[in-house]
Amino acid sequence: MSNQSLGNRVQTDLEQAVQSGLLPDSVQPKAEQLLARLQKPVRLGLLGMPASGKSTLLNLLVGHDVIPQGLRLPTLQVSYGAAEKSVCTLPDGSKTALDHVDVTEIAALSPVFVEMRMPLPALRKISVLEVVAPNDPNAVHRASQWAAKRCDVTLWATRGFNDTEQRIWSTMPDLTKDHAFCMITRADFLKTEGMLETTVGAVKLAAKDDFAEVLPIATTQAITARRADGTVDKVAMRDSGGSALISAVLKQVERGRQSAVDMADVLLHQHADILAQAPKQTAPKAPEPQEAIPPKPAPEVAVKQEEPAAKETPAPAPAEPETPAEAKPAAQDAISRLRELAARKNISRDAAAKPDTAAAQKKVVPALKPATRDAYTHVITYIEDRGAELSAVLEEQGDDGPAEVISMTSDHIQWLCDYLNENGDDADQSLQRMRDTAFDAADMVQLMQMEKSDDVALEAVSLMLQIKRELQVDLAA
Repeated sequence: MSNQSLGNRVQTDLEQAVQSGLLPDSVQPKAEQLLARLQKPVRLGLLGMPASGKSTLLNLLVGHDVIPQGLRLPTLQVSYGAAEKSVCTLPDGSKTALDHVDVTEIAALSPVFVEMRMPLPALRKISVLEVVAPNDPNAVHRASQWAAKRCDVTLWATRGFNDTEQRIWSTMPDLTKDHAFCMITRADFLKTEGMLETTVGAVKLAAKDDFAEVLPIATTQAITARRADGTVDKVAMRDSGGSALISAVLKQVERGRQSAVDMADVLLHQHADILAQAPKQTAPKAPEPQEAIPPKPAPEVAVKQEEPAAKETPAPAPAEPETPAEAKPAAQDAISRLRELAARKNISRDAAAKPDTAAAQKKVVPALKPATRDAYTHVITYIEDRGAELSAVLEEQGDDGPAEVISMTSDHIQWLCDYLNENGDDADQSLQRMRDTAFDAADMVQLMQMEKSDDVALEAVSLMLQIKRELQVDLAA
């Protein structure tokens, strides 16, 4: 079964589960949240200082000249609609609706916020929020914090990521940083001046680990690579940096959806007995993309109310408990489920590579690269060093123990994700598989935090121990 058909099946099952009324009260909100993630396009945010190239990036991403050069509009959201429509929020709070998108007419209204709905193919997958603020660091900071909660993926447009921008970005939530790209605009100008490599190097050094990637882009060149007849000059698009940007965004979109599918699949699996009582329904046709619900416009009031997000203090590093002599069935279910989720990502590839001969079935497992071996050894040591503390917490904290263990285990597995993502040799297939396994485990533990029982705490710890055992197997191969 392909990932797409699996996702459609999970979405249909989740819709029925939400509508059934059979899910526990503590689980229903989570199920509704996951369903909303699956139904709506990914929310893309464009942030940055004034005149950093955000509007041109928006035009590139949606594949249409929405905002002409030189025209200034306020913060706006562009989302999918079967027909064009504009809703302008005026300074007095009133709204004016137009049955078309005419940016000159919109600008003449002097709105403080604009919602545009357009029948563009790209908007079936993404909605775009461009955040506009005065040329004042405090205003940009407030606007960025306001936008952070309204975006799944963020692009920070810059010409050099200066000290002011670094201070603003440093206060953004870690979750935003994990799904953000630093876009160095006007790459064609920098290249002509012989400054591109120097600028990219300086920005990467300043950005450190605060972005998923730093990408230079000649946005205007990328836009002109799309011809009027709908074809694309692939060489020009690649050279402009447009291909790298579009590929990076699509990967984030797919990864976000796959994460939601996996979490929904686990939720349905955990409550399968309850949901079995629901009457069977005929699977509906795949839904059309829903029009994104725009954020409430509050360029001044809402933004001013927003405070910089406080950094979370990581839980103290715990140690690994001894493996129980007899694993409970719940723990075994979690491990099996994790294996299913990790294996699913390779179903299509494996199906396309079925061996024709007996000899082909005996695949030679390549030796791990030194960097990957070092990374695996470090992770195993990390898990082993944190064993006894988890066991002690579960035994000593009584009713509060399971919740604390799940929370601590979640922190540890997130560390594993980050460490494996940043270390090892990318050429190792084993490393790619372990990264997928760790990310799936992180999603599962997040879901487990809704339940605070001893069995669920054991499931969470067992996931971490399973990762350790798989690493040991790969090292011994």
